[in-house]
Amino acid sequence: MKSTSQPLVRSIQLSEMTIPYVLKHSKKARYLRMQISNNGELEVVLPRGFQVIDAEKFIYKKLDWIKKHLSQNRQSRNKISLLGRDIKVTQNYDLFIKNHKVKFGNDHLIIISPSGSKISIEEAFENWLRKLAKKSLVERVHRIANSLGFKIGRISIRGQKTRWGSCSTAGNLSFNYNLLSFRKEVIDYVIIHELCHLKEMNHSQKFWKLVERFCPNYKYLRKELKNYSV
Repeated sequence: MKSTSQPLVRSIQLSEMTIPYVLKHSKKARYLRMQISNNGELEVVLPRGFQVIDAEKFIYKKLDWIKKHLSQNRQSRNKISLLGRDIKVTQNYDLFIKNHKVKFGNDHLIIISPSGSKISIEEAFENWLRKLAKKSLVERVHRIANSLGFKIGRISIRGQKTRWGSCSTAGNLSFNYNLLSFRKEVIDYVIIHELCHLKEMNHSQKFWKLVERFCPNYKYLRKELKNYSV
């Protein structure tokens, strides 16, 4: 049995404005809840025993919050590149959460922020991207290093201002989390580039021959990378 019935689309007239909203009845909810959904709609969840009039009183009480966050929601729809694809990023606000939440699917990243949060959509996206890179980039580096026979030291994920990656004489590697903006082939080229520095700590002809051995089309990928500044 479903705990929430089919949502109803309603509207309420408040002085000079009409506010449409989606009303959801829930058997599990204990309190009235409200949020701005990923498509910019106001959603109100009504617990068992509450009436529509209670929802409308709640809307009236939170009118200033609704106006502010509906406006921010309309302004916060951006397209950002992830793994070479454009994804839509939306920041929504929820009255009843204390920490930011992220949902991602179908090329749409939804950042759900606590009411009153000062974090911009760009900051929230960067925080999420950094966490994603610490997992996915590190795993990818280990996979490529193992397949090509390189022994590596520590891997760091940072937000360097001038580099996509670096390699130290101690065998430690560092990568820029913004690499996740590029398609997989470009990311792999940067990883291979830094791995090759473990054997050639320079950009000599010998170094580039080694890169070409593991990444035959590196010139095209390098050119694609150079089209974007860090």
